[in-house]
Amino acid sequence: MYTGYELSKDSRDALLDKFPPKNSTVLGHHITEKFGVPPDHPPPKQPERVLVVGYAVADGIEGLLVSIDGTVDRPTGGKYHITWSIDKEKGRKPVDTNKIIDDAQPVDSMPIEVRAKTFTKSTEKSLQENTFLTFFNNYS
Repeated sequence: MYTGYELSKDSRDALLDKFPPKNSTVLGHHITEKFGVPPDHPPPKQPERVLVVGYAVADGIEGLLVSIDGTVDRPTGGKYHITWSIDKEKGRKPVDTNKIIDDAQPVDSMPIEVRAKTFTKSTEKSLQENTFLTFFNNYS
């Protein structure tokens, strides 16, 4: 379980237009705040301003650096980010974005809408249950 911020559909769509995914598995679902919380853990405070401020890419993984209320630094360490796409055939996993996000190149900041949430399912399980999964998997 983890807490974080789920992207709105409109924000996902705008990000897909601006950052066409380079890898076969497109995630673009959430921004993690804290890992390892119990299912009844309260969500974080709803942020006032969320901006995509950077883009990172490495062999088989893409990530978007995010600023939440003026900081890119998560309270538990690491940087706020969105795992954008991964190549599973190269053994990439969403957690790998943590390894590349410090090398994100600045982009024109882009506001996005999110909802603070406690997540009880994996990213891919959440996306499978969403109506946008077909769109995400067929986007190229």
